Amino acid sequence: MAEIIRKNIDNHTVIAVWEITEPTGDLLKRLSLKPQEQMQYDSFLAAERKKQWLACRILIRSLLHPEDFPVEYNHPGKPFLAGSHHHISVTHSHDRAAVIISSIFRTGIDIEQVRPRILKVRDKFLSQQELASMNDPDDLEMLTLAWCAKEALYKLYGLKNLDFKKNIKVLFPITAYPFKFKAFIQQGDTNKEYHLHGELLDDFILVYVTDRMI
Repeated sequence: MAEIIRKNIDNHTVIAVWEITEPTGDLLKRLSLKPQEQMQYDSFLAAERKKQWLACRILIRSLLHPEDFPVEYNHPGKPFLAGSHHHISVTHSHDRAAVIISSIFRTGIDIEQVRPRILKVRDKFLSQQELASMNDPDDLEMLTLAWCAKEALYKLYGLKNLDFKKNIKVLFPITAYPFKFKAFIQQGDTNKEYHLHGELLDDFILVYVTDRMI
């Protein structure tokens, strides 16, 4: 089905979402992989992971066209465009892939399918205060939204020393769709408030944030 959403967040930032229905061969035909990209692609064993990776690369090149920069990763594992000043963040879940690119702002994005299994892990990423502030701590959409928010902020922050439960706080309750809400990164001397946006796409939750949303 290819790209299903493309949206300008501001004059410098755009997001895009892809629904992956194509066979791997069709996705490969849309790209000319550089040697390092080919090595990374070949390292994936699962067919679904290969498709997700390809869809993200197609989105990135589509959003930057006619420019073309290879995606590389820094030491903490945050992706960046080698030779470019643009900031990027990528995400995928099952048959969905999404990308956010900004020419000046740091970015974070996450997409997850809404599933009951999140009930089993909510205590691992939400504090008791957060759970108590929710209108319904069993609400699968709200729990998934909170997870996506913390993932997006973790990606924006770009370092591995953030604990989802201790250092990232989502401000509940969150009003119904469209989701616009606040969260905080609290780490050492850092105490920053961010404004996040969320979308409900069928049975998926998408959350994105930039440094501008403070």
